[in-house]
Amino acid sequence: MSEKGVRGFELDVHVTFSRPLTVAEATAALLALEGFTVELYRPHPAALVRGTEGEVPDAVPGARLTGPLRDPEAVRAGLAALLQGPARTVEVGQRGFLRSADGRTEWMPWRRNVVKSRQDTAALTFEEGVRTVLE
Repeated sequence: MSEKGVRGFELDVHVTFSRPLTVAEATAALLALEGFTVELYRPHPAALVRGTEGEVPDAVPGARLTGPLRDPEAVRAGLAALLQGPARTVEVGQRGFLRSADGRTEWMPWRRNVVKSRQDTAALTFEEGVRTVLE
């Protein structure tokens, strides 16, 4: 008997910082959104990234957070905190996925994109398949 995979929707958040942060700074900033799997983006090793103190060897330009949407109000508050602080833009939405029995995840394309002002976090509806860009 073969094992079946799982399909569903999870929150998918991409954060772009206004300046490259150290790993510690990025991790601290992302604590505003607790309970999600965090993947810090790293620039290409050959890229030269300059911060306020000169070159930043482990510069983090952004991050991706994924996981189930448990508390929409807490997510709205966390996104508002990020956008008032170190985030330049945030892309957020409930993204469809197919997860195989061995744990591999395939993400489905977004059905629709919406662009809103960075102050519109309270208006986020987290509609399935819709990506909202807050800039």
